Amino acid sequence: MFDAEGRQDGSTCPECGRSDQTIRWHFVEGFDEIECKACGYRSDELALQELHREARNTLDREDDVAPPRTDPLRA
Repeated sequence: MFDAEGRQDGSTCPECGRSDQTIRWHFVEGFDEIECKACGYRSDELALQELHREARNTLDREDDVAPPRTDPLRA
């Protein structure tokens, strides 16, 4: 599990170009992710799609395995 701290630090969204609606998540493990509230962009979207694809492949073989959670977790 990764631990992140989110900040609105003025990062520009690569999709819509806005900087007032983006949150940059800084992970203590050494990487960052960007999320834009205006257009819904997530820099980890490709990785999430891959997880879903892998989960479907797993579910085809094993009926008792639940797909991974990919919705944002809120405290």
